[in-house]
Amino acid sequence: MKNRKRSSIKRKITRHVIAALVITISFMTVINLIYLSRRIIEQQETKLELATQISAQEVEDWVRDMAIVTEDMASTLTAIADLNEATVRAVVDRVALNHPEFFYVYFADYHGNMTMARGIDFKSTGMDPRERGWYQKAAKYGHTVVIDPYASATRPDVMMVTVATPVYWGTTMVGVVAVDADIESIQEFMNTIDFEAGSYGFLLDSQDNIIVHPNSQYNPTSEAIVSAVEVMPELEEVLDSKDEFITAPDYTGTEMVYSVTKLHDSGWTVAVAYPRKGFLSHVDRGIRISLFVALVCALLAVGDITYTVRKVLKPLDKINPAMDRIMEGDFSTPIDFATADDEIGDLQNKLAMTLAELSDIIHIQQHVLSEMEQGNLAVADMDEFPGEMNDISMSVNSIKARFNDMISDIQFSAINLQSFAMGINETDDIEEIKAIFEELSAEANALMEKTSRFTTMPTTYEVTDEDDNWG
Repeated sequence: MKNRKRSSIKRKITRHVIAALVITISFMTVINLIYLSRRIIEQQETKLELATQISAQEVEDWVRDMAIVTEDMASTLTAIADLNEATVRAVVDRVALNHPEFFYVYFADYHGNMTMARGIDFKSTGMDPRERGWYQKAAKYGHTVVIDPYASATRPDVMMVTVATPVYWGTTMVGVVAVDADIESIQEFMNTIDFEAGSYGFLLDSQDNIIVHPNSQYNPTSEAIVSAVEVMPELEEVLDSKDEFITAPDYTGTEMVYSVTKLHDSGWTVAVAYPRKGFLSHVDRGIRISLFVALVCALLAVGDITYTVRKVLKPLDKINPAMDRIMEGDFSTPIDFATADDEIGDLQNKLAMTLAELSDIIHIQQHVLSEMEQGNLAVADMDEFPGEMNDISMSVNSIKARFNDMISDIQFSAINLQSFAMGINETDDIEEIKAIFEELSAEANALMEKTSRFTTMPTTYEVTDEDDNWG
């Protein structure tokens, strides 16, 4: 039978505790990583959404600033209630003077008369302003409208964004005031969007045509206005989806996370794209930090457990050598009383007291037996011992008492024998000698009766040649 490899209790406890600790920390780490990853992704999505909202607010403010100007112009013309060219020109020139950022400032009445600031002559174009999109849209909806980028009639090389407001006298629309701004200013702003490395923003009009994009080839010109879905089919899912965040490849093939918001007044779409690997890099960093913390905690816990187990089980180092000596028959091994206030300390204390009690019993028994061996049957009886140990004291005391009785009987018989021998020497009467021998026989039978309960080893005689000769 092969001996199994022995393992100490310290190793067993340490191994099981460490295994339980590793399982617990691993489980908690997995749960924490899942939770942490989600939190990091949510945090990055929040940052992306915030960048989108800030960008959208900037675009909306840019459009709103133009709308405020046109609405103020419309209110002024309504209050003046005079469509004389000189009156209208004074209004538009004053606005143009106060707002040099606007490319054009103008007013067209319901008769088709067009008045533009800075002395620009619209009549030379030969166009009827009432046929222009900005006029028709403002007249149709009856409130301030935003016109998607288009090529200017007077400056075909410039892409304009127009904000127009109808002018009413009572319930009758008498014309439309409008301002034009070059989209270059909003393009410059959108190109500055870079809240994280690799991110960018782009702007689409109400028909999902590109107004601003990092790829300048997609930006609108007088020759062509580019549809976003045509050049980037992947955006169709982004634009149609109602989800806040969509992952799809961009025009370079890079996986991007898109955040999209639609402007209320203009119907334009502001979008910010952020590389998906940026999300994952933040998650990876969070996972590495979490794993590092878990590893440090596990090492500290293992070290503390190892130290604690060794300290708690240290009394066993004294118990085992004592038990080895006990197995060799040595009950005199002293064991220091444990200072630990726990079950193992109690065990060590009880073992120390047990060994002391056994040692006392052995010494008392040894003393009594030694005295009996030397013939002192008057030695004091052994005291009662606890539990089954009391059987030893009772047995020794009983043996001593029986030996006392037997020795007393033998001594009495010896005295009688001596008296009978003297009586035989003093008489020649056969009958008297016979009576003496009968009494001696009775004494011998009484002694045999008392010793018959003892079993002794039979006496063995060695047969010699001399015995053979006698035989």
